[in-house]
Amino acid sequence: MVTLRVSLLSAAVILCAAVSVAQSGQSDRIRTTIDDAQRVRVRGSVHPLATADRDQGRAAGNKTLRRASMVLRLSPAQQADLETLLREQQEPSSPNYHKWLTPEQYAQRFGVSEGDLGKITSWLQSQGLGVRGTSRGRTEIFFSGSVAQVEKVFQTEFHNYALHGQSHFANATELSVPVSFAPLVLGFRNLSDFRPQPRVKKASPEFTSSISGNHFLAPDDFATIYDLQPLYSAGIDGTGQTIAIVGQHQIDATDITTFRSVSGLPAYSGQQFQQVIVPGSGSPVMATGGDLTEADLDIEWSGAVARNANIVFVYVGNDSNYNVWDSLQYIIDQQVAPIISTSYGYCESGLGASFVQTVQQWAQQAAAQGQTITAAAGDAGVADCDGGGQSIATGGLAVDVPASVPEVTAIGGTEFFSDVKDSVPPVGTQYWTAANNTKNGSAKSYIPEEVWNDTSQGQGIAASGGGFSVMFSKPSWQTGAGVPGDNARDVPDVSLNASNAHDGYLLCSQVVSQHDCTAGYRDGSGNLFVVGGTSAGAPTFAGILALIQQKTGLTSLGPVNATLYQLAASSSSIFHSITTGNNDVPCSPGTPAAGAAALQCPSTGTFGVYNAAAGYNQSTGLGSPDADKLAAAWQAPANDYSIAATTIGIGGAGQSGSGTISIDPLGTFNGTVNLTCTPAQGAPLSCSILPASLAVNGSTATATLTVKSTSAHSAALPN
Repeated sequence: MVTLRVSLLSAAVILCAAVSVAQSGQSDRIRTTIDDAQRVRVRGSVHPLATADRDQGRAAGNKTLRRASMVLRLSPAQQADLETLLREQQEPSSPNYHKWLTPEQYAQRFGVSEGDLGKITSWLQSQGLGVRGTSRGRTEIFFSGSVAQVEKVFQTEFHNYALHGQSHFANATELSVPVSFAPLVLGFRNLSDFRPQPRVKKASPEFTSSISGNHFLAPDDFATIYDLQPLYSAGIDGTGQTIAIVGQHQIDATDITTFRSVSGLPAYSGQQFQQVIVPGSGSPVMATGGDLTEADLDIEWSGAVARNANIVFVYVGNDSNYNVWDSLQYIIDQQVAPIISTSYGYCESGLGASFVQTVQQWAQQAAAQGQTITAAAGDAGVADCDGGGQSIATGGLAVDVPASVPEVTAIGGTEFFSDVKDSVPPVGTQYWTAANNTKNGSAKSYIPEEVWNDTSQGQGIAASGGGFSVMFSKPSWQTGAGVPGDNARDVPDVSLNASNAHDGYLLCSQVVSQHDCTAGYRDGSGNLFVVGGTSAGAPTFAGILALIQQKTGLTSLGPVNATLYQLAASSSSIFHSITTGNNDVPCSPGTPAAGAAALQCPSTGTFGVYNAAAGYNQSTGLGSPDADKLAAAWQAPANDYSIAATTIGIGGAGQSGSGTISIDPLGTFNGTVNLTCTPAQGAPLSCSILPASLAVNGSTATATLTVKSTSAHSAALPN
């Protein structure tokens, strides 16, 4: 592979065609005939929520599973190659620095071979199941059939289950597959209808600021507190950037329009805001309740930070075995946007090792493609399995997925406290003006923060998710003052305001019969709709990253965790260190349940493990960002460009082949690149490039390289 970076506006680039015998694609791993009688169980293929105590008996056999998925794992060699590539893509000295892959390039290098894919597909069809295609990355095969068919093919049973007063279905026993391709199978998806629940926290009861005396965040307040105003003044507002929001149901776009109007934000035009349904997931269904509030929060506030960015909301339809995980997979597999925000998740043990590995496989594909993922760290403090309104934790210490995945940036929660403890009378005037400005903002400056923990506010467990992963070891980049020596991936990475009980986020959202923002931010009764939770941090930090991406001139940031920890170590002013509070929650002494983290609830009835402290801590991570300083410190690439080419295969003497040369601008490069081609000394080749001169003006420019040979070979060029 040859990649040249020349820091000149005009340059002559010499490409040396290396002569070798190259094989396109991956080697087959299925070496024996598929014998249906020789079977093995796929470990972890039962959903952890499908437990015997919830079992309500057999599910109807005529129920249709329209697009279930068999997830295929990378070979050990592929996995090692991928991890090497991910490191090199983050190293400025590497020729692979910021050389992102397309889904097809990922498939060619890391997907299952076409031969193996064909064998498994043929077997599924021979069993009477319908094959509905494969993922672009060639790591999933989608199939359909009735419950009875799937039971027979995979030698399992489907049962109904009762959970929180609702009926669900799932396979009750592990699925089996033929021994010959069992090593390729990581797991299965969409064989149940357990859907992740939204995390957003609503202020309850809803109230007006004149009654409560509290302050609430409008976009202008967030911009003041987290130092976004200098970026806006410099024209950095998200223009040209795209953020994908992970959702579960369709929404009414009038909520978004109204929010932007009352917030003084520019109206969206054309395709600046889009809703995209995952193909094959059923018909669109309008979101209600928590799903609607979550979607409105994520869309409105990502766009409130990156004010002129494009927002793509991806959701699933009414097919019951589809859920928000399919939205995430689609955004990655279709490379919908370079920045992804998700506020849904579940604790590691509640998803199971097989599915958690599947999510990491998606996240690693996203990283290779240059996509950045931000995820809420959870709202149940140290006990992530106990979210959803419980008042006492019984599941032990736990962290959230996808936040705990090393390739994902986990966003924890803080809350402002100095504005209520401020001694300047009347209370709070040091940080807030007495009246709003024309954009409904009133914050004067940054307000010191503590760990978000509103558990004592009468709303059940409500605190910043954080702790250590029981499934992922410590990434090499997770170092610095305060980072535990626990050999585990620790979360969160950074934090932002999350309290709904104090200084929550204003929202416009039509929930059930309510129609908010009919009079400014207020509804027809004069109430405000106020929300919080780490659900607010994921989209707002995604917005900050979109501003950084615009400022640096990069097309993609890729995974950002390594950079965040490096910058935190280099400067104490980029992040506001959180030194007050903790994310402790009440717990039942002697728990957790089997399979959870080993540390049990002490006799005091409260987990007391992660206190805030200078540097990194497992309540708020590195702290909250000063957006302007973070953007200023982010290393933009040199005013340069990179060059890559596809592999050209030539069948025989005298024959020729063609491929594409791509020139990608780095930073603010704008100029002309002249291309010449010289075969390696002694190589029986001739070559030409058309056009020989490329104007590179902010986007990829391409030319065609043609190689002619006097003997059979292939020209191995950068890809």
